[in-house]
Formats: sequence, structure tokens, C-alpha cells
Amino acid sequence: MNRIFIFWIFIVGFELQPVYSQSGWPDSKGEVGYFYSPNDTLRSFDWQAHWIWVDESLDNDVLLARRNFELSQLPEKAQLWITASSQYQLYINGEYIRRGPARSAPHHQSFDVLDVRRYLKLGTNLLAVRVHHQNNKHSYHYQGRAGLLAQLNLTYPDHLEVIVSDNQWKVIADPSWDNKAPVISRFQMVVNDRIDMRKASDGWWKLDFDDHNWSFATPLMRTVGWPSPEKDAKPQPLTPPWTSLVPRDVPYVREILTDQFDLIEARLLIEDYLDPYKTESHQVVSGLKVTNKVDPSVQTQLEKFSTDRLPMNLKLNKDNPAPYLMIFDFKSVLSGFANLGLQGPSGLNVDILYTPHLIDQRFCHNVLDSDFRDQITLSGKKDQWEATYFKPFRYMALVIYPSDEPVIINQVSVRYYKYPFNDIGAIFSSDADWVKRYTEATKKTIDVCTTDAFTDNYRERRQYAQTGYYGALGNYWTFGDYALQRRYLIQVAQEQEPNGIMPAYAPLGRDDYMIIMDSNCLYIRSLKNYYLFSGDQTTLKQLLPSAVKLMELLHSYTNEKGMIDNPPYPYWLDHVQNERNGANLNLNGHYLGALFDFAEILTWLGLENASTYRERGEFLKKNLQLLWDGDHGLFADAIVHGELSKKFSEGANAMALACGVASKEQGSAIAEKLLIKDTLNYITNAAGMTMVTPAMSYFLHKGLCEYGYVKESFELFRSRFDKMLEPEHNGTLWEEWWIKGTGRSGKFNSTKTRSDAQTESAFPSALFGEYLLGILPTMPGWSQAIIKYHSHGLSHIQGKVPTPNGVLQIEWETNADLLILHTDIPNGTMVTLDLNSLPQDKQNIIRNKIITRRSDSATLLSIPQGKSTTQFN
Repeated sequence: MNRIFIFWIFIVGFELQPVYSQSGWPDSKGEVGYFYSPNDTLRSFDWQAHWIWVDESLDNDVLLARRNFELSQLPEKAQLWITASSQYQLYINGEYIRRGPARSAPHHQSFDVLDVRRYLKLGTNLLAVRVHHQNNKHSYHYQGRAGLLAQLNLTYPDHLEVIVSDNQWKVIADPSWDNKAPVISRFQMVVNDRIDMRKASDGWWKLDFDDHNWSFATPLMRTVGWPSPEKDAKPQPLTPPWTSLVPRDVPYVREILTDQFDLIEARLLIEDYLDPYKTESHQVVSGLKVTNKVDPSVQTQLEKFSTDRLPMNLKLNKDNPAPYLMIFDFKSVLSGFANLGLQGPSGLNVDILYTPHLIDQRFCHNVLDSDFRDQITLSGKKDQWEATYFKPFRYMALVIYPSDEPVIINQVSVRYYKYPFNDIGAIFSSDADWVKRYTEATKKTIDVCTTDAFTDNYRERRQYAQTGYYGALGNYWTFGDYALQRRYLIQVAQEQEPNGIMPAYAPLGRDDYMIIMDSNCLYIRSLKNYYLFSGDQTTLKQLLPSAVKLMELLHSYTNEKGMIDNPPYPYWLDHVQNERNGANLNLNGHYLGALFDFAEILTWLGLENASTYRERGEFLKKNLQLLWDGDHGLFADAIVHGELSKKFSEGANAMALACGVASKEQGSAIAEKLLIKDTLNYITNAAGMTMVTPAMSYFLHKGLCEYGYVKESFELFRSRFDKMLEPEHNGTLWEEWWIKGTGRSGKFNSTKTRSDAQTESAFPSALFGEYLLGILPTMPGWSQAIIKYHSHGLSHIQGKVPTPNGVLQIEWETNADLLILHTDIPNGTMVTLDLNSLPQDKQNIIRNKIITRRSDSATLLSIPQGKSTTQFN
């Protein structure tokens, strides 16, 4: 069996236990995986396994691998270390366990650490793994490579046994897989399935499967670089492109199986439907018409199918050229893998289409740049299939091609990802239900868009800086998760170029090092927010050298006024027609924020050079006044060739407010134009300014609030966003102002669908926390915080905020002439109230029935830890 026995006498001090002190997270089945957090002591991993694959000369993207082993006694502990390029699906003794690993680049390949003892038994056991390799992946200067790496560590009272991936594993290239399976979108390497069940290795994951015709695995050796490996060289766990192995550092996403759906369509598809894999034509925005008609013959079978698990029998007619259409509504958007049990004539094709939303009662599987569609070919037997990669969808359609034999549906279900957020935060008002609705919409949007990172699941699935910046803000006030943003910050720094520039997203995939200047600024701002909310100084210090290098590079692109001026790299800013020349105000606003944020980081660390960045920030802030156009009463978008641009945007002027560039008088003039009553064409506002998109509205509303227009800001917010929460939609926050169409060109274009769940739009809870509750951390890890009262027009506002020290609760209420503040402050957090923020007529402070007169010299009032009530009149 070629198991490796290691006796304790040789490994003193090495014990297989949960490898991280406090980081276990059970998934929905109770399986525990361990992940690394900054507070854990990371020990070394004694890897003895080899990367394996089938013969690399073969053209295949999917590997099936099996390893049998005997157990005469059950181990005290059993820990499996496993990773793959690019995705594994793990089975133990015929039972599905999970997918992995977490997203990573091969130069820092993430591996999972799983507690699998509960799945083992006496006698013969089986590890079975399916691996899909994503083509065209790069890692630094290495071409990507397919591979599986696994090591099962069995702990007994007196010794350790290790079962490793090596040449004893049996493997085969999955014969049912079509290597021409298309990518879901041009941005991704994940693919749609094209599966021929006639060629499938039925039950390959089960113990009793006969694998004698399979070949033994090929251990992978280094194939790049000079000189080549010596002839007697042996395979090893580190070989290019996998030059570093990193234990998982984010919680494991839960995988949940559901069969809860409504069947909303079952009929012949009389519209033109062309096999998408045999023609260039397919449905675009026009989509498939949803009539809400269900054939009576199907309706009568549906109840028993749902409750008694009896199959549905579809009697088709091959003489009728129309396919049969069924549409299932899973009632909310899921990051789901279709899981189907079907039986039909051998060779019959079934298309599985997906969409997160219906548009004008039409089903459109083309969403943004993505095409969500799998195709399977039935074998004639009972086929069980699960999609390789998830699609974000609420509605799933089966298109069954014409047949003269019945098609039997045995199972319709979805296995979906769910990141294990803790639903802690809440913000609500007894006289403004919209506060709670938008807080819940923030949570739902983040939840829909998150798997193992904050991403745009509908299109790119990349971990972008701006996605992480805004998504993390919403998350800090609701879920209080820090692992996701920590991992993003680390992975971007791992891809930093020698000159200091960072990519717009990470980990990188293809050989397309995308650089966006504003993303680089937001990286610094994200780093500051991460430290402020989490208090994780370990990670901050690890990333500080990369941040310094980046900040010095940005400084090298500034002109004599301290402005970034015509940098060599592109910048994005928003999905609208912004000025992108010269010294751009919006870009320099991001840079200004980065300067002040970085100065604050260095101040918190007690480093002397904080003043350098603060002085640069003050110099830039003063000189951005040069972009003020007095004739228009607005800041111009840019200075181009020494002249003010003729373009004026909400984005630029919002940044001038949010960063404190505008004077009080200028702020009033800008606010007047931003708040003017608008017919909302969502491209240009009534004052002639280019409007921001939902995804970039955070600074607009923050800027207005900073200049005292809190109530007006939220009225403007609601006038634009309220349509997203209407009952016919999914209760999430959109990428643009339309689901069907875009205004990116400056004119409305209705040829593409858009995303109705965008993490960059998930900022409302951050605004509510700061400007409705009035609470904001001022020192890392919520060790100190300040409360400011804002005139928001609500008579009541209440909320719970997650912090590393526990839940912080705050409530404001107005009762007659009293302004009442209720707080519950966790130990470890010192809170003060800014007395100058209170209304001028509130001169008395009442606490424990003791009345104290406000004095001009006292500007801060200490709020005690625990529960307390303070009144003002």
C-alpha cells in the first residue's frame, strides 16, 4: 500500500492537531476545516506529497483520481491537506465532502486543511478527487499547470502514518469532459460544462468502482528553467509554478444543497431556439419569454415530485421540432451549482441556462459579458450531474431537445456557496423603515457577491481593489468579517511590481497585468480601514514595505502642485464619461485620501515619517483649489494642458466635498447643484453634471454629509436607489441605474443586461453608521471611537455594530424637548461624545439624574462602558 510510517521518536514536537488555535469553521455538514488568522501561530507543514496528474502530453483539463487504503484501526486524528490547480471536488468513501481550494496564484498556492476522521472506517477506504484545470493561467513568469497535491495525516497513539499523492494513485482523464468547454465570460477562466454522460465513468468516486483500466498517476517534475533536473531527481511538493504552499487563510464557504423552488414555466418552446454550441446565434437581451404557464401534465406530477420525491415523466414528441422548456425559481440569488438527476434517450441534449433576474418577463442567460449555460448529453441510463463551477442565479431553465422517448426528471436541486458571515450588525429606525431595508440590502448584496472574496460574481469574479474597498465598508458595519479584506490586501501585495505599482485585482489569472491608478490609491485606503476596524497590526506591518513603495511611486507621478498629472498608467474612476486627462480631480481626491490615510497609519505605528505624507496631503489639498471654476460654481474635472476642463461631474465635486477640498461657500454652491430636483435620466443631472453610478455613489453622499447635508443626502440617495428595492427585484443594490441597459457611453444603450448585485454599491450601512448612528472608530481595532450627533431629521435611530471587542449598541431618540442617547459599549472600547455636534439648544447634560451644564471649554464627554443613558435638553 506504500504508506509512510513516521514514529514519534523521530518527530518530537510535531503533533497533528487543529493547526490554528481558534480558527475552525464547520460547514453545513459538520466537517471542520482550519484556516489561518493573524493571531494564530503558524507552524511548518511537513509536506511529503508530490503533485500528480495524468500524462502531461495528453490534452485534458479534467482529472479523476482515486487512492484506496486499508485501516486496521481508526486514527485518533485524520487531517487532509489538499490543493489543486485549479479546483478540486473531494469524495471520501463515496461521500461528497467539498470543493477547494481558496483562490490563489500558484506562487502562493493555497491549500486546505480538513478534519476528515469522521468519514473514515475500518477496512478499505477511498480518497477520490475530481480536478478541473483552468487554461491560460500564469504565475509570475511561469505558465500555469494542471495538478493535484494531497496528503492524509493519520495520528495514532505511538506513530503517524501519511498517505500522499504519488505514483500509487489511479488516474484517468475524464472521458465525459469536452475540453472545448467555453469560458463563462472573457474575463474568466472558469467554464461552462459540456458533458457527454455516455462517456462518463459512472460511480468513479465509489468504493466498489473498478479502476483496473486506469493508469497510475504521473508525479510532476520541474519542466522549466535551465539546467534541467538531474536524472535521479525526485518529485517534490514545490515545483514550478507552485513555488510556495500557503495554508488557507479565509473561512471555508459552506456548501448547501437545496431543492426548494417554484416551477414557473413548463411548455413547448415555440420561439426560435438555436443550439448555442452549434451556431453563433443565441438569445441576448430579448431572451426567452416567461408566460407563467405550466403544462397540466407536469403540474399534476409536481406535488409528488416535491414532497414524495417521485420522478416527473415528460412525454416529448420528436416529430415536433420544438424543445421543451422548464424554468425553476429558487426564490433568491444563489452562487449555485446545478444538481440534476435525469434519464432520457442516449444522445439527447439538455441545455441548462441561468439568470439572476427576469427582464420584462424574459429569461436572459446572457448577463453582462457572461453566458450562463451548461449542456449535457444524456446516456440513456439514470444520469446524475452537478455543474463544475457555480453560476449566480435565481432562475434556472432546462431546455430539453425533441425526443420520441420520455425524459424522466429524478432530481432538480442546487448546491450553493454561502460565505459564513456572522449577521451581527443592524441599523433601524422606528419612523423610517427605509433604514432597515437598505441595511438588509447591503447585507444581501455582499452575501450574493461573496464566495471566498468580495467580487463581481455576475461578470468578472475578480477581487478588485474598489470592490474590496466599498464591500469591506459595508461588511465592517454589518458582518464584522476581517479575513476577506486581509487576504485581498496580502494577495495584491504579492503581485506588486518592482517599481511599486500594484494590479487592479489579485490573484492574477491570465498574463494581463491590469493596472488602474485609482485602485492603487484605494489599496492604501483599504489598508487603513482594515487596520482601523480590525486592529490587526501583524498584517499591517507585513504589508507596510509594499505600501511605502507604492506611495513613493505615486509621489513620483506628481507635478509641481503635488497633483498626479498624466500618469503612465490608466485610471477608471466610474462607469461614466469622466475626463481622463491631465491632473484629474477625482483621481487626485483618491490620492489625497491615500496620503492622509497613510499618514494616519504611520502615526498609529509611532513612525516619524508620518509628517511627510501629511504635508504632501495638505499641499495637494490646497492646490486642488486651482480646479474651481467660479463661473460655473463647480470644480472642473481636470486641468488639461494648463486649462480647466469643460467637463463637470458629480464624481469630481463629490470628491472635493468628501476630502474637504471645498470651502464652506464652495460646498454650498456644489450642494445646491447636486440636490436640485431632477428628472433622473441617470446620465446627466439637472445642473449639467455627469452623474455617478450606484457603484460610485459612496463619496457623493459622504461628501454631502460632511458639509452638513445629511438629511438632504439621504433624500437624494432614496430618490435614486429606491427602485432597486421594489418587490419585483431581488432586494440587492445594482451596478448601474438600469438592469437592462447602460449609460457608460453618455447615451442610454439597451443592448446588454447589467448586474443587480454589485459589491461596490454595498456602502449604505457604512453611511448609516457614521451619519445616522454617528459612531466612528478613531483608533485601531475600535479601541477608541467618537460619537457625533448629525441632524438627519429622524426622531429615532438605533443600531448594533460589530467590533473586535464585542457588539457596540447605540440609540438616539427625541422625546419632547429631550435628546436621549442610549449606549452599550463593550470592554476594550473607549467612546467619547463630541459635544459640539449637539444642537445649540441642548445645554444640559443629564446622567443618573445629575444635571450638568455644558461649558465652552469641554468639547468631549466620556461615555462609560456597559449600558448607559445620557439625556440632553
